[in-house]
Amino acid sequence: MAERDFGKNNAAQKPQIDFRPGGGGPRNMNARINGEKPKNTLKTLGRLFKYIGKSKYVLYALICITLLITTADLLSPVMQQKAIDTIKVVDGKLSVDFSKMTFFLAVMIVIYAVNSAFALTQGLISAKLSQSTIYVMRRELFAKISRLPIKYTDTHRHGDIMSRMTNDVENVSTAISQALTSLFSAILTLVGAFSMMLYYSPIMTLVALITIPLTIAVSTNLAKFMRKYFVRRQKLLGQLNGQVEEMVTGYKTVVAYGKEESALNTFGEISENFRKCSISACVWGSIMGPVMNFIGNLQYVLIAATGGYLVINGIGGLSVGSIQAMLQYSKKFSQPVNQIANQYST
Repeated sequence: MAERDFGKNNAAQKPQIDFRPGGGGPRNMNARINGEKPKNTLKTLGRLFKYIGKSKYVLYALICITLLITTADLLSPVMQQKAIDTIKVVDGKLSVDFSKMTFFLAVMIVIYAVNSAFALTQGLISAKLSQSTIYVMRRELFAKISRLPIKYTDTHRHGDIMSRMTNDVENVSTAISQALTSLFSAILTLVGAFSMMLYYSPIMTLVALITIPLTIAVSTNLAKFMRKYFVRRQKLLGQLNGQVEEMVTGYKTVVAYGKEESALNTFGEISENFRKCSISACVWGSIMGPVMNFIGNLQYVLIAATGGYLVINGIGGLSVGSIQAMLQYSKKFSQPVNQIANQYST
Protein backbone atom coordinates (compact mmCIF):
# COMPACT_ATOMS: atom_id res chain seq x y z
CA MET A 1 0.00 0.00 0.00
CA ALA A 2 2.79 2.40 0.96
CA GLU A 3 4.72 1.58 -2.22
CA ARG A 4 1.60 2.05 -4.29
CA ASP A 5 0.97 5.54 -2.87
CA PHE A 6 4.62 6.44 -3.26
CA GLY A 7 4.56 5.41 -6.88
CA LYS A 8 1.57 7.59 -7.60
CA ASN A 9 3.08 10.62 -5.97
CA ASN A 10 6.44 10.08 -7.59
CA ALA A 11 4.85 9.73 -11.01
CA ALA A 12 2.92 12.94 -10.50
CA GLN A 13 6.06 14.67 -9.15
CA LYS A 14 4.13 16.43 -6.40
CA PRO A 15 6.08 18.35 -3.75
CA GLN A 16 4.38 16.56 -0.81
CA ILE A 17 4.98 12.83 -1.02
CA ASP A 18 2.84 10.52 1.09
CA PHE A 19 4.87 7.63 2.45
CA ARG A 20 2.32 6.66 5.11
CA PRO A 21 1.18 3.04 4.98
CA GLY A 22 -2.50 2.98 4.18
CA GLY A 23 -2.57 6.00 1.89
CA GLY A 24 -3.84 9.38 2.98
CA GLY A 25 -2.13 11.64 0.50
CA PRO A 26 -3.09 15.22 -0.26
CA ARG A 27 -5.54 14.24 -3.01
CA ASN A 28 -8.63 15.56 -1.26
CA MET A 29 -6.88 18.01 1.04
CA ASN A 30 -7.73 21.13 -0.92
CA ALA A 31 -11.36 20.14 -1.24
CA ARG A 32 -11.63 19.65 2.49
CA ILE A 33 -9.85 22.88 3.35
CA ASN A 34 -11.98 24.92 0.97
CA GLY A 35 -15.09 23.56 2.67
CA GLU A 36 -13.76 24.59 6.09
CA LYS A 37 -16.30 27.26 6.89
CA PRO A 38 -19.67 25.96 8.19
CA LYS A 39 -22.55 26.26 5.75
CA ASN A 40 -24.85 27.42 8.54
CA THR A 41 -23.02 29.22 11.35
CA LEU A 42 -26.09 29.49 13.61
CA LYS A 43 -26.78 25.77 13.24
CA THR A 44 -23.16 24.99 14.07
CA LEU A 45 -23.29 27.19 17.18
CA GLY A 46 -26.57 25.50 18.12
CA ARG A 47 -24.87 22.10 17.97
CA LEU A 48 -22.06 23.42 20.15
CA PHE A 49 -24.50 24.71 22.76
CA LYS A 50 -26.17 21.31 22.81
CA TYR A 51 -22.84 19.87 23.96
CA ILE A 52 -22.62 22.59 26.60
CA GLY A 53 -26.21 21.90 27.66
CA LYS A 54 -25.35 18.31 28.55
CA SER A 55 -23.76 19.78 31.69
CA LYS A 56 -26.75 22.01 32.34
CA TYR A 57 -26.46 22.17 36.13
CA VAL A 58 -22.86 23.33 35.85
CA LEU A 59 -23.99 25.85 33.25
CA TYR A 60 -26.74 27.16 35.56
CA ALA A 61 -24.23 27.52 38.39
CA LEU A 62 -21.89 29.43 36.09
CA ILE A 63 -24.68 31.80 35.04
CA CYS A 64 -25.66 32.46 38.67
CA ILE A 65 -22.11 33.13 39.82
CA THR A 66 -21.52 35.43 36.84
CA LEU A 67 -24.67 37.37 37.74
CA LEU A 68 -23.44 37.81 41.33
CA ILE A 69 -20.01 38.97 40.14
CA THR A 70 -21.54 41.52 37.77
CA THR A 71 -23.90 42.85 40.46
CA ALA A 72 -21.07 43.28 42.96
CA ASP A 73 -18.94 44.94 40.32
CA LEU A 74 -21.68 47.46 39.52
CA LEU A 75 -22.14 48.39 43.18
CA SER A 76 -18.56 49.54 43.75
CA PRO A 77 -18.81 52.88 41.83
CA VAL A 78 -21.89 53.80 43.88
CA MET A 79 -19.93 53.30 47.09
CA GLN A 80 -17.04 55.35 45.67
CA GLN A 81 -19.42 58.17 44.80
CA LYS A 82 -20.92 58.22 48.30
CA ALA A 83 -17.48 58.11 49.92
CA ILE A 84 -16.19 61.03 47.82
CA ASP A 85 -19.32 63.09 48.47
CA THR A 86 -18.64 62.96 52.22
CA ILE A 87 -15.95 65.54 51.45
CA LYS A 88 -17.56 68.96 51.09
CA VAL A 89 -16.61 72.61 51.15
CA VAL A 90 -18.87 74.60 53.49
CA ASP A 91 -18.37 78.38 53.76
CA GLY A 92 -14.92 78.08 52.27
CA LYS A 93 -13.87 75.37 54.73
CA LEU A 94 -13.26 71.69 54.05
CA SER A 95 -15.71 69.41 55.84
CA VAL A 96 -15.39 65.61 55.98
CA ASP A 97 -17.91 63.20 57.50
CA PHE A 98 -15.43 60.53 58.61
CA SER A 99 -18.04 58.16 60.02
CA LYS A 100 -19.90 57.90 56.73
CA MET A 101 -16.66 57.72 54.75
CA THR A 102 -15.40 54.87 56.93
CA PHE A 103 -18.68 53.02 56.47
CA PHE A 104 -18.65 53.33 52.68
CA LEU A 105 -14.98 52.34 52.47
CA ALA A 106 -15.68 49.28 54.62
CA VAL A 107 -18.55 48.30 52.33
CA MET A 108 -16.23 48.66 49.31
CA ILE A 109 -13.67 46.34 50.94
CA VAL A 110 -16.37 43.73 51.57
CA ILE A 111 -17.62 44.03 47.98
CA TYR A 112 -14.12 43.57 46.55
CA ALA A 113 -13.40 40.59 48.83
CA VAL A 114 -16.69 38.86 47.96
CA ASN A 115 -16.15 39.62 44.28
CA SER A 116 -12.71 37.99 44.37
CA ALA A 117 -14.16 34.86 45.98
CA PHE A 118 -16.90 34.75 43.34
CA ALA A 119 -14.30 35.16 40.56
CA LEU A 120 -12.31 32.20 41.90
CA THR A 121 -15.46 30.08 42.01
CA GLN A 122 -16.35 31.19 38.49
CA GLY A 123 -12.96 30.04 37.21
CA LEU A 124 -13.38 26.61 38.78
CA ILE A 125 -16.91 26.16 37.43
CA SER A 126 -15.88 27.40 34.00
CA ALA A 127 -13.02 24.88 33.87
CA LYS A 128 -15.37 22.06 34.87
CA LEU A 129 -17.90 23.05 32.21
CA SER A 130 -15.21 23.32 29.55
CA GLN A 131 -13.63 19.94 30.29
CA SER A 132 -16.99 18.17 30.60
CA THR A 133 -18.09 19.53 27.23
CA ILE A 134 -14.82 18.67 25.52
CA TYR A 135 -14.90 15.16 27.01
CA VAL A 136 -18.26 14.46 25.39
CA MET A 137 -17.27 16.13 22.11
CA ARG A 138 -13.95 14.30 21.82
CA ARG A 139 -15.57 10.97 22.69
CA GLU A 140 -18.24 11.38 20.02
CA LEU A 141 -15.67 12.60 17.51
CA PHE A 142 -13.53 9.51 18.10
CA ALA A 143 -16.61 7.30 17.74
CA LYS A 144 -17.44 9.05 14.47
CA ILE A 145 -13.93 8.52 13.12
CA SER A 146 -14.04 4.82 14.04
CA ARG A 147 -17.20 4.40 11.91
CA LEU A 148 -15.90 6.23 8.84
CA PRO A 149 -15.32 4.18 5.68
CA ILE A 150 -11.78 3.20 4.69
CA LYS A 151 -12.02 5.59 1.74
CA TYR A 152 -12.09 8.56 4.13
CA THR A 153 -8.96 7.56 6.05
CA ASP A 154 -7.28 6.67 2.74
CA THR A 155 -7.88 10.13 1.27
CA HIS A 156 -7.19 12.27 4.36
CA ARG A 157 -3.92 12.74 6.19
CA HIS A 158 -3.80 10.85 9.47
CA GLY A 159 -1.93 13.67 11.15
CA ASP A 160 -4.60 16.16 10.08
CA ILE A 161 -7.32 13.95 11.54
CA MET A 162 -5.30 13.73 14.75
CA SER A 163 -5.03 17.53 14.75
CA ARG A 164 -8.83 17.68 14.72
CA MET A 165 -8.92 15.51 17.83
CA THR A 166 -6.27 17.49 19.71
CA ASN A 167 -5.58 21.06 18.57
CA ASP A 168 -8.98 21.99 17.13
CA VAL A 169 -10.96 20.50 20.01
CA GLU A 170 -8.62 22.26 22.42
CA ASN A 171 -9.46 25.56 20.74
CA VAL A 172 -13.15 24.84 21.30
CA SER A 173 -12.32 24.16 24.95
CA THR A 174 -10.61 27.54 25.24
CA ALA A 175 -13.56 29.27 23.59
CA ILE A 176 -16.00 27.67 26.03
CA SER A 177 -13.96 28.42 29.16
CA GLN A 178 -13.22 32.02 28.20
CA ALA A 179 -15.71 33.29 25.65
CA LEU A 180 -18.88 31.92 27.25
CA THR A 181 -18.37 33.57 30.64
CA SER A 182 -16.93 36.73 29.09
CA LEU A 183 -19.86 37.11 26.70
CA PHE A 184 -22.52 36.57 29.37
CA SER A 185 -20.74 38.87 31.81
CA ALA A 186 -20.28 41.48 29.08
CA ILE A 187 -23.98 41.58 28.27
CA LEU A 188 -24.97 41.92 31.94
CA THR A 189 -22.36 44.62 32.56
CA LEU A 190 -23.37 46.48 29.42
CA VAL A 191 -27.02 46.67 30.47
CA GLY A 192 -26.24 47.47 34.13
CA ALA A 193 -23.62 50.13 33.43
CA PHE A 194 -25.80 51.83 30.81
CA SER A 195 -28.74 51.96 33.23
CA MET A 196 -26.61 53.52 35.97
CA MET A 197 -25.15 56.05 33.53
CA LEU A 198 -28.63 57.15 32.53
CA TYR A 199 -29.51 57.46 36.21
CA TYR A 200 -26.59 59.77 36.93
CA SER A 201 -26.54 61.92 33.78
CA PRO A 202 -28.29 61.41 30.41
CA ILE A 203 -26.07 64.11 28.87
CA MET A 204 -22.83 62.36 29.82
CA THR A 205 -24.33 59.07 28.70
CA LEU A 206 -24.84 60.48 25.20
CA VAL A 207 -21.21 61.63 25.17
CA ALA A 208 -20.12 58.11 26.17
CA LEU A 209 -22.07 56.62 23.27
CA ILE A 210 -20.11 58.66 20.72
CA THR A 211 -17.21 56.19 20.71
CA ILE A 212 -19.38 53.05 20.41
CA PRO A 213 -19.81 53.21 16.58
CA LEU A 214 -16.05 53.76 16.28
CA THR A 215 -15.39 50.71 18.47
CA ILE A 216 -17.72 48.50 16.45
CA ALA A 217 -16.31 49.65 13.10
CA VAL A 218 -12.68 49.20 14.11
CA SER A 219 -13.17 45.83 15.82
CA THR A 220 -15.20 44.41 12.93
CA ASN A 221 -12.69 45.41 10.27
CA LEU A 222 -9.71 44.26 12.33
CA ALA A 223 -11.35 40.91 13.04
CA LYS A 224 -12.06 40.32 9.34
CA PHE A 225 -8.48 41.20 8.46
CA MET A 226 -6.78 39.04 11.11
CA ARG A 227 -9.15 36.07 10.68
CA LYS A 228 -7.35 34.82 7.56
CA TYR A 229 -4.06 34.49 9.44
CA PHE A 230 -5.54 32.45 12.28
CA VAL A 231 -7.46 30.18 9.91
CA ARG A 232 -4.38 29.60 7.77
CA ARG A 233 -2.30 28.90 10.87
CA GLN A 234 -4.66 26.10 11.91
CA LYS A 235 -4.53 24.61 8.40
CA LEU A 236 -0.74 24.70 8.37
CA LEU A 237 -0.64 23.12 11.82
CA GLY A 238 -2.77 20.25 10.52
CA GLN A 239 -0.42 19.84 7.55
CA LEU A 240 2.60 19.92 9.85
CA ASN A 241 1.15 17.23 12.11
CA GLY A 242 0.20 15.18 9.07
CA GLN A 243 3.72 15.39 7.64
CA VAL A 244 5.31 14.32 10.94
CA GLU A 245 2.90 11.40 11.37
CA GLU A 246 3.45 10.20 7.80
CA MET A 247 7.24 10.36 8.01
CA VAL A 248 7.33 8.52 11.34
CA THR A 249 4.92 5.73 10.41
CA GLY A 250 6.36 5.41 6.89
CA TYR A 251 10.01 5.72 7.94
CA LYS A 252 11.05 2.38 6.42
CA THR A 253 9.55 3.33 3.08
CA VAL A 254 11.29 6.74 3.16
CA VAL A 255 14.66 5.11 3.79
CA ALA A 256 14.06 2.34 1.27
CA TYR A 257 13.51 4.86 -1.53
CA GLY A 258 16.23 7.25 -0.33
CA LYS A 259 13.77 10.13 0.17
CA GLU A 260 15.18 11.48 3.44
CA GLU A 261 16.24 14.74 1.81
CA SER A 262 12.83 15.17 0.17
CA ALA A 263 11.09 14.55 3.50
CA LEU A 264 13.32 17.11 5.22
CA ASN A 265 12.68 19.71 2.54
CA THR A 266 8.91 19.20 2.67
CA PHE A 267 8.84 19.45 6.46
CA GLY A 268 11.09 22.51 6.37
CA GLU A 269 8.82 24.25 3.87
CA ILE A 270 5.65 23.61 5.87
CA SER A 271 7.39 24.54 9.13
CA GLU A 272 8.68 27.81 7.66
CA ASN A 273 5.22 28.74 6.36
CA PHE A 274 3.75 27.92 9.76
CA ARG A 275 6.38 30.10 11.49
CA LYS A 276 5.69 33.11 9.26
CA CYS A 277 1.91 32.73 9.54
CA SER A 278 2.10 32.37 13.34
CA ILE A 279 4.14 35.57 13.62
CA SER A 280 1.61 37.46 11.48
CA ALA A 281 -1.31 36.04 13.47
CA CYS A 282 0.29 37.02 16.80
CA VAL A 283 1.16 40.53 15.60
CA TRP A 284 -2.27 41.33 14.19
CA GLY A 285 -4.03 39.53 17.05
CA SER A 286 -2.25 41.72 19.61
CA ILE A 287 -3.30 44.95 17.88
CA MET A 288 -6.96 44.64 18.91
CA GLY A 289 -6.28 45.27 22.62
CA PRO A 290 -4.26 48.50 22.29
CA VAL A 291 -6.69 49.95 19.74
CA MET A 292 -9.67 49.24 21.98
CA ASN A 293 -7.81 50.72 24.98
CA PHE A 294 -7.14 53.91 23.01
CA ILE A 295 -10.81 54.28 22.14
CA GLY A 296 -11.76 53.58 25.76
CA ASN A 297 -9.34 56.25 27.01
CA LEU A 298 -10.74 58.69 24.46
CA GLN A 299 -14.20 58.05 25.88
CA TYR A 300 -12.84 58.57 29.40
CA VAL A 301 -11.40 61.99 28.47
CA LEU A 302 -14.63 63.12 26.77
CA ILE A 303 -16.75 62.17 29.80
CA ALA A 304 -14.34 63.81 32.25
CA ALA A 305 -14.34 67.06 30.26
CA THR A 306 -18.13 67.04 29.92
CA GLY A 307 -18.60 66.27 33.61
CA GLY A 308 -16.26 69.07 34.65
CA TYR A 309 -18.15 71.52 32.46
CA LEU A 310 -21.52 70.44 33.90
CA VAL A 311 -20.35 70.74 37.52
CA ILE A 312 -18.73 74.15 37.01
CA ASN A 313 -21.91 75.50 35.43
CA GLY A 314 -24.24 73.77 37.89
CA ILE A 315 -26.04 71.76 35.20
CA GLY A 316 -27.77 68.52 36.12
CA GLY A 317 -27.09 68.77 39.88
CA LEU A 318 -23.96 66.64 39.61
CA SER A 319 -21.32 66.32 42.32
CA VAL A 320 -17.67 65.40 42.12
CA GLY A 321 -18.57 61.92 43.35
CA SER A 322 -21.14 61.60 40.58
CA ILE A 323 -18.49 62.37 37.96
CA GLN A 324 -16.23 59.75 39.48
CA ALA A 325 -19.09 57.23 39.33
CA MET A 326 -19.82 58.17 35.72
CA LEU A 327 -16.17 57.69 34.80
CA GLN A 328 -16.16 54.27 36.43
CA TYR A 329 -19.39 53.24 34.74
CA SER A 330 -18.16 54.53 31.39
CA LYS A 331 -15.13 52.24 31.67
CA LYS A 332 -17.37 49.36 32.68
CA PHE A 333 -19.62 50.20 29.73
CA SER A 334 -16.79 50.29 27.19
CA GLN A 335 -15.08 47.21 28.62
CA PRO A 336 -17.88 44.78 27.60
CA VAL A 337 -17.92 46.26 24.10
CA ASN A 338 -14.18 45.57 23.88
CA GLN A 339 -14.68 42.06 25.29
CA ILE A 340 -17.38 41.27 22.75
CA ALA A 341 -15.11 42.63 20.00
CA ASN A 342 -12.22 40.44 21.19
CA GLN A 343 -14.45 37.36 21.54
CA TYR A 344 -15.80 37.98 18.05
CA SER A 345 -12.26 37.92 16.70
CA THR A 346 -11.55 34.75 18.70
